Amino acid sequence: MLKMIVAVADGWAIGYKGDLLARISTDLKRFKELTTGNAVIMGYKTLLSLPGGKPLKNRENIVLYPDDIEIEGARVVHSLEEAVSVCYDIQDKDVFVIGGGSVYNQLLPFCDTAYITKIDKHFEADTFIYDLDKRNEWYIDEESEQYFDTDGTPYRYVTYKRRVITYIGAGMMATALTVPASDNGLIVRLVGTPLDDGIIDGLRTDNYHKNLKRRIPRAEYYKYSETDKALDGVYDVVCGVSSFGVQWFADEVIPRLKPGTRVLSVTKGLLDNGDGTFTDYPSFFEKHADNVKFAAVGGACTSYELADRNRCAVTICCRDISAAEHFKSLLQTDYYNVKTTDDVTGVEVAVALKNAYALAVSSAIGLAHKRDGADCAEHYNTEAALFEQSLKEMKSLIGLFGGGEEAFYVGAGDLYVTIFGGRTRKLGVLLGEGYTADEALEKLSGVTLESVVIIKRTCSVLQKLAEADSGINGRYPLILHMGKVLSNESKLDIPWDKFAR
Repeated sequence: MLKMIVAVADGWAIGYKGDLLARISTDLKRFKELTTGNAVIMGYKTLLSLPGGKPLKNRENIVLYPDDIEIEGARVVHSLEEAVSVCYDIQDKDVFVIGGGSVYNQLLPFCDTAYITKIDKHFEADTFIYDLDKRNEWYIDEESEQYFDTDGTPYRYVTYKRRVITYIGAGMMATALTVPASDNGLIVRLVGTPLDDGIIDGLRTDNYHKNLKRRIPRAEYYKYSETDKALDGVYDVVCGVSSFGVQWFADEVIPRLKPGTRVLSVTKGLLDNGDGTFTDYPSFFEKHADNVKFAAVGGACTSYELADRNRCAVTICCRDISAAEHFKSLLQTDYYNVKTTDDVTGVEVAVALKNAYALAVSSAIGLAHKRDGADCAEHYNTEAALFEQSLKEMKSLIGLFGGGEEAFYVGAGDLYVTIFGGRTRKLGVLLGEGYTADEALEKLSGVTLESVVIIKRTCSVLQKLAEADSGINGRYPLILHMGKVLSNESKLDIPWDKFAR
């Protein structure tokens, strides 16, 4: 990544009629100290404004100019793409962007640090750069006290850093979620789990994710052995492991996090406490960390469509609403719309249950195949009937476990989109076609199926609650039947007669 160094006055003005707004001797000395021995990149007009119109001494000079010219002591590049390529090829030096205004603004997306001298004074100006205080991807890392030049001009040194967000787990949803972060100008680091080396190797080659089957925007890719490097200086982390990796994340990753870190989990599921209650994943993670905030995201969003930048709406939940709002500010785009809530229980229950009920609704497709052949049209009436029952049970379960009313709508939207594709749909179809759970799971060997886990855990909780309330079983006939199917107690035989009770 590049670095930029510039003095700005009020309004982020940097020049007037081709000249600096002010010449502060100590600032010029600081510029020389920071850039000497490194590389600098500038536009042709900036080169002409240097002493004698010549490249700076003791620095590698790169000049951006569209025509073929030769400049003694400098390398000429002819386009933004060439400039970036040349700068990235320089491995042993820092590369500083030093002007002018259009070059600063064009190369800003490729910078990770900005050394800004803020001159607290208004000047007449005709050249401006982007105001980093208004760009959420930048934050102030260091700020000096106020100094005064010999003529009384007030100034201070402010160092800005581009925000870095590290994703742990290179699964499809976590990888897709790097797209809005990258589009918002964040530095994205994607770390594979010990099972993701092949995915990381592919991404390093051409940014192509072999499972997602998409190229993603440029990111930094790390294998798990490089996790500490990927977390260096990072306070925003995304947990992208499957539900089977939750304990691993708690044991291996959370101890590496800095105090003050915020974690956003994309993992769906709940932990059965064995006493008729659940623990959601943010709450589970909180037990393993001090001074780390855990949020989660749920809603109607598939990884494929997110990677394609198709519009969607999600909800980020956290008991500390400021952390949810923070992740919203990092990730929201014109296609990734984010709502926030402090109802962690409700959202986590809702988005976990949608996997369970998507399996049940998808079984209608297999039932149609079983009756009318694999090439028959889908039986939407049957699917709709199962969808209705699913919503009825989901709404009741969310309330039973302490979630709020709004969470139900998050789950309903998520259920709708999950029915239309993916691993859960495939399993539901196989069960509807008459395969036993073991036979169906064998056909899908190697595929992570969150729906199986959540159905079994939900049924376990309901069985425990039924010891004190015998009416529990009558309120949730669909999910309890799916539990029996997945436990190989029976083949799929939808209990339609129980839905009207």
